[in-house]
Amino acid sequence: MFDRHTTEMANTNFTLAAERTRKERAPARSENNFTYMNETARFLVEPSDSQYLVHTDGYFSGNSTIYSNGSTEYVLLPDNRTMVRKLTPESVFNESSDKYLWRGWFNNDSGSLRVLAFVSIDATYQREGVETYRGVPVMRYEVTGVDALPGWAGGGAPNSYFEEFSATLLIDENGVIRHFEYEFVWIDYHTRKMTETYTLSEVGSTSVQKPGWVANTTSEA
Repeated sequence: MFDRHTTEMANTNFTLAAERTRKERAPARSENNFTYMNETARFLVEPSDSQYLVHTDGYFSGNSTIYSNGSTEYVLLPDNRTMVRKLTPESVFNESSDKYLWRGWFNNDSGSLRVLAFVSIDATYQREGVETYRGVPVMRYEVTGVDALPGWAGGGAPNSYFEEFSATLLIDENGVIRHFEYEFVWIDYHTRKMTETYTLSEVGSTSVQKPGWVANTTSEA
């Protein structure tokens, strides 16, 4: 499914909005005191020109803007400092990487919360019918319940690790994933709940403009 999505989007402009909400006990094991860690990101992508522009805001990455020309990333930091850096293998839109497009986030890295997306993709979904999402006909797929998770999740014991799980996929007639969201609730862990959503829009009409501040970027990271 995600391979088909990647093939369809390889040379198509698009906008991707990502949101993450993480609820943690603070301090650990305290049921009445939680910390909420929220994050949003908006990617404007032109694969044919090897360009993307992203703005992030939130707990995990702060408030920053990144522009890439396919080989180099230019970063505008919250205090208006700028820096330049080479693309890393984890760069989501690095076309030379096998993690191109969404694969930079979706992987089976057990040492990272990124594994949650991988677990969600591997769950058993039910097709719920056709609907219209932002003016586009899509097929809705849903999954609810820890029993639908793959057997390898949670170290091979999903029911002893997760208390709740749900996910939704909206896929258009070309196999493009227009919306993907999932939520996990742990049984007894420092991280209590994680919700993530990814929404694709402006397919074929997104435009990326090189920001003026890029010309003043001098420091390297």
